[in-house]
Order: sequence, then C-alpha cells, then structure tokens
Amino acid sequence: MTTVPPMTASRHYRWIILLIATLAQAAACFFVQGIGAISVYIQADMALSAFQIGTLVSAAQLVPLVGLLVAGELLDRFSERLVVGVGTLVVGIALSAAVLAESYWAMLLFLVIVGAGYSTAQPGGSKSVAAWFDKSQRGFAMGIRQAGLPLGGALAAIILPTVAITWGWRASFLVGGLIAIFGALVFMLFYRAPGGVVPVARASEGSVKKVVLSRLAMIREPAMKQIMASGISLISVQYGILIFTVLYLHSRLQMEVLQAATLLFVAQGAGIAGRILLAAWSDRCRSRYFPVMVCMWR
Repeated sequence: MTTVPPMTASRHYRWIILLIATLAQAAACFFVQGIGAISVYIQADMALSAFQIGTLVSAAQLVPLVGLLVAGELLDRFSERLVVGVGTLVVGIALSAAVLAESYWAMLLFLVIVGAGYSTAQPGGSKSVAAWFDKSQRGFAMGIRQAGLPLGGALAAIILPTVAITWGWRASFLVGGLIAIFGALVFMLFYRAPGGVVPVARASEGSVKKVVLSRLAMIREPAMKQIMASGISLISVQYGILIFTVLYLHSRLQMEVLQAATLLFVAQGAGIAGRILLAAWSDRCRSRYFPVMVCMWR
C-alpha cells in the first residue's frame, strides 16, 4: 500500500519533480534541438541537396505536429511516468540505431521515429508539473520546465559539433541517444504522482468516433484557436533559427561551424532566460494572453 507523504514533504518534492521534468525535457530535445548545428557535416558526407538536408533536419521537428495529439490522448489514459519515459526511451534508442544508417532514406526513417518519441516530452512534462503546482506558481514552474528545451538546444549547439569534429557526425547521434536514455531513466525512477497515488490505465471512454469528435470540438473553441495561432507563429520562427542558422552562416558567410554554433548557443541561452522570466511575469498578469502578445509583437 502506498503511503501518502506529509504536506511539507509534498511541497519539497514538487521541486524535485520540477527538476527531473526539466532534465527529461532537456534530454529528450537535446539532439532534436541541436541537429541543425551538425547539418553541415551530414550534408557534406552524404552529398545531400539543400532540400534533402532541410527535410532530414526537419523530420524530427514535423512529426510532433501529429504526434502531440496522440501523446495527449495517451496522457489522458496513462500516467505521465509511463508515457514520457517510454517516449524518451524511443528517442534514445532510435538515435543510437541511426548510427548504423547508411542511406538518406534510412536516416530519414530513424529521425521520424525520433520525432514520434519526442512528441511525448512536451505535453507529458507540462502535465507532470501542472499536477504538482497550484495556479499561483504554475506559470513560473512551467517556465522553468519549458526552459529545458532551449537548455538542451544550447548544450547541443556546443557539444554536438565538437563531437562531430572529433569522432565524426555519426558519433553525435550516439551521444544524443545516450543522453535521451539517461533522461528517460531518471524520469521513470523518480517521478511520482501527487499524493503518492500512481495513476493506472483506464479503459477507453466511448467509441473512437466519439473521441475524435470531442477533440475536434475542443479545437474549434475560440480560446484554443488563439492558443494554436500564437503557438504556430512563435514556434515557426524558433525552428527556422534552430534548423538553418548554422547552415546559413557557414555556407553564405563562410563562418566556421563552431563559431556559428556559438551564436546559436547564445540565442538558446537567451531563450532559457526568456522562458523563465516571461512565465514568472504571466503569474502576475491579469491575463496570460498579454505576455504572449508581447512575445509575438517582438
């Protein structure tokens, strides 16, 4: 029988939950956010066109557009510990296996699998943090956890090119895979649901048709349309920077890869600070839409 921890212990443990959720986010997105930093080496070694390298680098980013919907449905039915843990393990295993890929299509397939696993990290980590923090601190806590995304990208911008130069770009895939596996194991070992209650899988509610219709109805809600529009606007800029900054600076401005990656590292570092500060600000605003509008305007 599971023992419910005292209230004070729960208050302290929520910060541990926040730490491991942020770590899992950084580990899961480490390679996905950093692959643009080694795209120059992949393109040269595999003799890829600009379109092919763009598709390859974008593969792990585009799959979550659909995968997030599936991940959300899984999170409604199973515990965050299982969904995030297994999803991040898929990322790690697929990246490690991608070392063996010899063709463009094989590499593309592995990165699509990476994107499918990566889909669980974002909503799963958010749900795990939201369950532990009340509304007065939820924005700040979410900001810290969301900072795991640019944190992973910032570290990858420095580590992946260095590994690629030293041992070859394929070794970068292995490093990214091992980091993802480490993050998955930490999350699965230390995550607990609030109050010591571990959620169990529940049966599907209604037919598939009813589930799909209810989700479509939710998407049509005015608030959801605003959230989706702002999210698409912001994320399109972010991924454009992640994927093409190093490639553009190297090919057009003749900048060294490590130097270009350092600029990407600086941009990601600003993203870490921005996510935390803006989230803390949102806790003190009457409307959380205002900070989002400020971000879009800038």
